[in-house]
Amino acid sequence: MNVINLAVGCLLSLVIGATQASTVVTEQNLQRYLALLPEMEALEDSFPEVDSSTLELQAHCNWQRHYDQTLTQLATPEHRRALEQLLRQHNFTPAEYTELSFKFAWTSLQMVEPMMDMMQQMLEYMPAEERAEQEAEMRNLKQIMALLDQCMTDEEKETITKLTGELMQQMMGMDDDSLHQLEQMLQQMQ
Repeated sequence: MNVINLAVGCLLSLVIGATQASTVVTEQNLQRYLALLPEMEALEDSFPEVDSSTLELQAHCNWQRHYDQTLTQLATPEHRRALEQLLRQHNFTPAEYTELSFKFAWTSLQMVEPMMDMMQQMLEYMPAEERAEQEAEMRNLKQIMALLDQCMTDEEKETITKLTGELMQQMMGMDDDSLHQLEQMLQQMQ
């Protein structure tokens, strides 16, 4: 009987370990991601701008599928090859890069949400074309937020909140004063 209990315990620990899969949201991956960004921006500048407001995200947490679907909708084959070459140079898989890109955007999306509520009230006063553009953009952002709510653990959200200051400072060139104000605002949001 003890052998069966031990076997069941081992199986349970394997299952629990599998369900608590390691996250890509780490400080080390943030540093790798930030190191990649300047080259990624230069790459994106060399290809025609795409309209991501028409992007339709599926409701799943398979980041490789999100990458494939997004690139199929928005990028040329040449763009995709160049992107994948850059990702390989920085030791990222397309799935890792896609997951990090979405998850590191989570805090920014949280800050934008109140502005979206205000924009929703202003839509009826906009000209039809501008209203349609804003509605498409808001739909896209809400879709991304719903996806992140579904795919992120509370631990990931905590980690990202802790890393947000560093992420914002490096991505937006924020000075220490602005960073301190951002951190205070994030604490009030929690």
